[in-house]
Amino acid sequence: MFSALTRTLCAIALAAGATAAAAQGFPAKPVHLVVHNNPGSALDVIARQVAQRLSDDWKQPVVIDNRPGGGGIVGTDTVVRAPADGYTLLAAGEGPISILPALGVALPYAPQRDLLPIASLAELEFVLVANPRTGFRNLADLVEAARRNPGRYNYASAGNGSPQHFATELLKQKAGIHLTHIPYGGGPAGLAGVVAGDVDLMFIAIGVARPQIQAGRLVALAVGGQADHPLLPGVPTVASRYRDFTAGTGLVLFAPAGTPAAVAEKLAADTSRVLADPGLQSLLAAQGITVSAVTGPRLQRLLAADAERYQGVVRTAGIKPD
Repeated sequence: MFSALTRTLCAIALAAGATAAAAQGFPAKPVHLVVHNNPGSALDVIARQVAQRLSDDWKQPVVIDNRPGGGGIVGTDTVVRAPADGYTLLAAGEGPISILPALGVALPYAPQRDLLPIASLAELEFVLVANPRTGFRNLADLVEAARRNPGRYNYASAGNGSPQHFATELLKQKAGIHLTHIPYGGGPAGLAGVVAGDVDLMFIAIGVARPQIQAGRLVALAVGGQADHPLLPGVPTVASRYRDFTAGTGLVLFAPAGTPAAVAEKLAADTSRVLADPGLQSLLAAQGITVSAVTGPRLQRLLAADAERYQGVVRTAGIKPD
């Protein structure tokens, strides 16, 4: 007759064997990749590229499921509530993961408790663009005009708590200016508002804004990285005027917490392999997207550092959700 300890060890061994077997057969059915942004956003672009390549490798469809709304809360919560089996994943920016918690927004989930980081996907730099009718040709023009006319100018974002919202609020704090926030239901929608002249300006991913800049429908005032960007030569950085300023976002693949370790490891390995493809890297670089495949403890440390950084900026700048 088995002792209690023996029965426990057998149960653990059986569970480990079942988990390993599940990982070997994963995926045995379509995988759903939830994107908390609208189609056409930078996050959506890279999610679709990665999904297509994983579909080819796995011989199973990876279905993109766009769930915008609530600054990313809707899509994130969808994944948090899904079974923790690896078949429902989340492609997320920093908004619903690091920014909204830093702002103290009441969330139906806790990112560090309810989500398992699988792999980083990419880093995006933003560019600050303006509608030509504003007459702005550079950042200095904007700051001077906003100081002369407090509250006259407004800016679009992808929604309350989005990286675009955060970046502009930080610029306001550093420049000592007032701009009115006009939140949209996604970055592309906000950008369309700026192009149409309904809104004056916006921080947006360089790859998304570049065609409109080249067509003369937008003016690039400054880029959000620490150095000039190759896709926008000659456009200065915000940091050249306000030291240490950065504007951009990181994109990460998540699974629900509790996803079997073997499945999570396979997801991380397969995603990293896909991102290592030079062809994919060149394709995304042409759209202003820099691939960044980080996994495991290093990724967890990076996410923790991001959360701490945003909390610090919120405390220092007094940024609040609209």
